[in-house]
Amino acid sequence: MASSTRNVRIERMWVEVGTQFCIFWRVFFTRLERRHGLDPSKPEHLWLLHMLFLDDINTDCRNFQREWNKHPVSGVGHNMTPNDMRFLSTIQQGYLPATDHNDIDPAILSQYYGTDGRQRRLQLGQTGAGHYDHDGSSISSDRFSSSTQDAEGTDSETSDSDAAEEDEDPEVDSHIAAGQQRHVRHPPIPVPGSTSPFSEEVEELFIQCLHQVRAQERIPMHLGVSPEEWPGGVYGDLETVSFGRGGRQEEFELPFSIWWRRAVEWAQGLELMTALLIEQGD
Repeated sequence: MASSTRNVRIERMWVEVGTQFCIFWRVFFTRLERRHGLDPSKPEHLWLLHMLFLDDINTDCRNFQREWNKHPVSGVGHNMTPNDMRFLSTIQQGYLPATDHNDIDPAILSQYYGTDGRQRRLQLGQTGAGHYDHDGSSISSDRFSSSTQDAEGTDSETSDSDAAEEDEDPEVDSHIAAGQQRHVRHPPIPVPGSTSPFSEEVEELFIQCLHQVRAQERIPMHLGVSPEEWPGGVYGDLETVSFGRGGRQEEFELPFSIWWRRAVEWAQGLELMTALLIEQGD
């Protein structure tokens, strides 16, 4: 129960992620599959989706992130926003620029990178700020007898070795990863393959030809995007998607001015990719 209570905010955020922009891309991909020739079982079709729409999806994600970070979070201070909390955290905990440690709990960083540790033994004449004696003069090599130097050399080598072991702990990263493991509650989700079906040279040719097709505003036939193929001459803004094991259906609106243009981009890319693959096979 306590764990569920602590997860309320993140669960709510995922609801917002889904309803604000993810659902519309899901509905759009459903439309491509139902009306415009998308076959999600084909890796080349998944590659084409990434090539055409991944930048747009990332832009939508960043826009959602900016808006989410501006909204007040109830129950935290005086309804502070995530931007406020990040700012206060930077002031209180500091910030590590250009490192992979910014998302690690401060207690773990303090444990492995803090100032506490085994006290090191200073050698004769060391003040802790350098190898100098107490009157500020440098220690000369003939000040001690050879036997004293040998003994101190052994201690120094031991001390340096111990320091190296402390400073270069090869298991620090694994310790930190183990400390963060409790936050991971599921195995990684397998991602379908989406490798390019073309060689590097043919892929460049594909992109060049796609730019030309777009510049000519060519609308492919037989892929459901041409006005001649619309039932009753109307493309339509509504799309139905099924949810859950029970197959609950719900209608969503995809504004024509945004999503038909993207459907045309998909049809242009699919027609061109198919032609090049056929030519490549010959």
